Amino acid sequence: MNTISVVRDKKGKMAVRGAKAVFVGNIKGGVGKSTLTVYLTEYLRQRFKRQAVLLIDTDPQGTSFELLEPRSRAGETRFLPVGDRYDAVNMTTLDGVLRRFLSQDNGIAMVDSGAGKMGNFWQVGFLCNALLVPTSMSWTDLRPTLDFIREIDQRKEDQQSATPHIIVVPNRVSPNQRHFDLITSALQGVNAILAPPISELSAARNYDNSF
Repeated sequence: MNTISVVRDKKGKMAVRGAKAVFVGNIKGGVGKSTLTVYLTEYLRQRFKRQAVLLIDTDPQGTSFELLEPRSRAGETRFLPVGDRYDAVNMTTLDGVLRRFLSQDNGIAMVDSGAGKMGNFWQVGFLCNALLVPTSMSWTDLRPTLDFIREIDQRKEDQQSATPHIIVVPNRVSPNQRHFDLITSALQGVNAILAPPISELSAARNYDNSF
């Protein structure tokens, strides 16, 4: 299984062995892709201070890039919008940037994506180790989310690929919410696991209260 391997250097500091990539995606808009990307990118930068954590924002809205670029060092953020007007140039650039990053000995790339049909963009997701899929517990969001996961599952089967591992992240969840029967039932029959909700993941903000 291709997962993030955490080791410690001679001084006992945490390190990541082998560069990895995490894709944040869903064909449904407004489900929290950029929110999740920003939280996790900031968290990983605090957690693995000696490792490169690269943000690649492919959403034409550029929310992740806009929030993180001012607080990032040179080369830590890239804005490569992929949409109807951008595919030809930026898809090629994106592929090259991600492959070069993954050839490094360590580091983590976070790839944010926009809403809408994937088209050829699915190829980028298949360069990544994990696919994080945020969604609310509303059927308005769950239906297209399940369609998206089924499409990825089918492509994984066609490509005979074990990755990206699909992780569904509940969003817009009350901090007091303890039962997720609706979403767990909806995920029956698809190859995905359920992560803690974004309301809990937002604890990453404890590292820096400027968000």
